[in-house]
Amino acid sequence: MANIFDRLARGPGALQQNDYQDWNQMVGSAPPERFGRSVYDAVRQVDPQDYYQHTQPGVGGTDPFGSLAPDQRSGLAQSIFGELTRRGMDPRQVSRGAGLGNVDPSRMSPAELAQLAQWMQREQPKAYGRVAAQYQDKPDILSSLLGNKALMMAVAGIGAKILSDRARRR
Repeated sequence: MANIFDRLARGPGALQQNDYQDWNQMVGSAPPERFGRSVYDAVRQVDPQDYYQHTQPGVGGTDPFGSLAPDQRSGLAQSIFGELTRRGMDPRQVSRGAGLGNVDPSRMSPAELAQLAQWMQREQPKAYGRVAAQYQDKPDILSSLLGNKALMMAVAGIGAKILSDRARRR
């Protein structure tokens, strides 16, 4: 599993085919609500400034959303807006809160997606967990969204919960 995280840190193109199989066996098979809760718990522990440094294009030489394919980027933005709308938020309200000039997921730049994700991490961490759960079988997108620190904390949380559940059954 450590090798997957090393390759994820290098960007979405660095994953190997067997990484997806290993990931889905360990993480993708967890119930989505458990995965979402682990992400929620993890993302609340990440300092917003650290998350900014992970997501903001050019900071530290990274561009995690820019490294995603355009359809992955727009799909992620659409998932975020969809979850926030499901929670009763109007896209214009989200746009104002996040400081966006654009609410069209198909036209969002990596920087705009970063602003949206940063706002969601600070203001709507439960929604953040639910969005991440939609991508629990896509480690490349999750790595861009979460960063390695939060992703490893979420995976550790899932593992701890699975072990705890097994111990209780005995």
